[in-house]
Amino acid sequence: MAALTKSFETYERPGLVVSYKVSNTKVYKGAAVGVNASGYIVPMAHGTASLKFVGVANDTVDNSSGTAGDKSVNVTKSGSFVYRAMAGFTPTVADLGKEVYAVTDWDVQVATAGLTNLYKTGTIVAVETTSTGETGVRVRVDNYSL
Repeated sequence: MAALTKSFETYERPGLVVSYKVSNTKVYKGAAVGVNASGYIVPMAHGTASLKFVGVANDTVDNSSGTAGDKSVNVTKSGSFVYRAMAGFTPTVADLGKEVYAVTDWDVQVATAGLTNLYKTGTIVAVETTSTGETGVRVRVDNYSL
């Protein structure tokens, strides 16, 4: 295929929020979510193989009694979000700029020890308290999601 020799319209569409079909599972608002091998959204979990992190669920969607693809969820693909620091990970300002890995759909850590599959979800930009009052980190997800 030859390179462009004239202008080409790419039909840009802002991709900050994208709708994805949900697998036969429940996804909670605020969950880190990924696309599974079948192309459906599932909550991030290091024990689940072949996920690709796509962003943060905007809504709670329960498709647990449905067929994969019956329901959709809007996913934010850009910005920063506060997630709980996994037990054993006590974040400090020395962790700013470090990449984090998904442990669950709301737990993250910087170490890879104990993780079955490694899913990077973003970069730590601040140490904060979660909305549930637990130790957490603000994670910038830009450039980590599909």
